[in-house]
Amino acid sequence: MKKVINFPYRLLSVVLIVSFFVTCTPSTETKINLNTKATAMGPFFAGPNSLIAEYEVDLASIKGLENVSAKQIKEVKVNSIKLNLAKEEELDFSDIFSASLQIVSGTTGMQSIATKNPIESKGNELVMDVSSEVDLSEYLKDKQFSLVLDLDFAEDSYAEQIGAIIDLDLTVKHK
Repeated sequence: MKKVINFPYRLLSVVLIVSFFVTCTPSTETKINLNTKATAMGPFFAGPNSLIAEYEVDLASIKGLENVSAKQIKEVKVNSIKLNLAKEEELDFSDIFSASLQIVSGTTGMQSIATKNPIESKGNELVMDVSSEVDLSEYLKDKQFSLVLDLDFAEDSYAEQIGAIIDLDLTVKHK
């Protein structure tokens, strides 16, 4: 004689099995690189000066994330951040005491992601100290975000404009 399992128990069993497989879906880690240029118009006075970069997020155009949707992104960690002052600039990093980089978007508040204090570099390239706790996933899920690069100038500069390339090396966890 067969035992008959009640319908609610069958439904519960199916729901549990499906949820088990959904939660056990392995996530994938993809290393990506984002580059953008931050600029500001001068003159620049001794002390903090901000350069702004706007980044339009298009996941399909980012190598390694072509087939990833915003909903699939689970975590975005910062591996490293490099700054390069444009070679035509009158300044180099010996003219700057410290640097900090923040990120902000229309839906997510401002968050500090990297600093360098003091700056001991004398050239046009600087590797920043990144925060290991930062998760940029909400910014990558947005349509656009801004990077605010604050440079603490040692003395006044009357350059008309300065620019810096911000190179972000990231690891994206996604399903």
